[in-house]
Amino acid sequence: MAQKPDYSLHSKKSFGLVIPLILLILAILFIISLFRWPLAITVIIGLIAANALLGLFFGLKMHASKSRAADLIAEALSERSGGRILDLGAGTGILTVRLAKRGYRPAGVDLNARALERARQNAAIEGAEIKFQEGDGASLKWGEESFDGVTSLNLLHETDDPAALLKEAHRLLKPGGLLAMADMRRGPATFSIFWFGFSTFLTRGALRGLMEGAGFSDIRIGRATVFHHLIEARKASDNQ
Repeated sequence: MAQKPDYSLHSKKSFGLVIPLILLILAILFIISLFRWPLAITVIIGLIAANALLGLFFGLKMHASKSRAADLIAEALSERSGGRILDLGAGTGILTVRLAKRGYRPAGVDLNARALERARQNAAIEGAEIKFQEGDGASLKWGEESFDGVTSLNLLHETDDPAALLKEAHRLLKPGGLLAMADMRRGPATFSIFWFGFSTFLTRGALRGLMEGAGFSDIRIGRATVFHHLIEARKASDNQ
């Protein structure tokens, strides 16, 4: 049987916990129904249990959503088909490999050496020739105007300095080059899974301000999936 790429760094065994967790939550709700606890305690426990169930539901959909966002990023770059693309925060290569299979010439950068090792394995399985390297997306060694496009998936909200990252992306793009990114959006689905980091997700207004501050124009921010914004922008061409 042919080996399949694996874009997750999490053990598949963790998915086996889903059904036991659901049963545990249902058991807690049943226990609540048996005791006459104060209303406030009952409501709080019920809300926690409901949020856990929603988190499990949306968590199972998260990978499909990420794959869809990666496809939309690749489609946004269609006018640069065959171009040289830099994928920032490449991770395990879920977007970088897609770009290579669509005829682009991508390079991938990430700080996580373990993720990059998985990315190289996935690229080899898919027959994609991609150069992955470890590095900080906000400070890279490539010269100015080296790429036709720059991409990222779920990176902006994780970086300590998104403004520096976007300025570096602008520096690396050729005039007229395209930036295409997807990042976590604020909403019930993301809150149910990532409530502990929900405040790091950037609003459309914050994203637009960061893009403008980095020098981008023709900025478009839309909904890619229930979890993701799709962010597109352009570096001004020399004749503008």
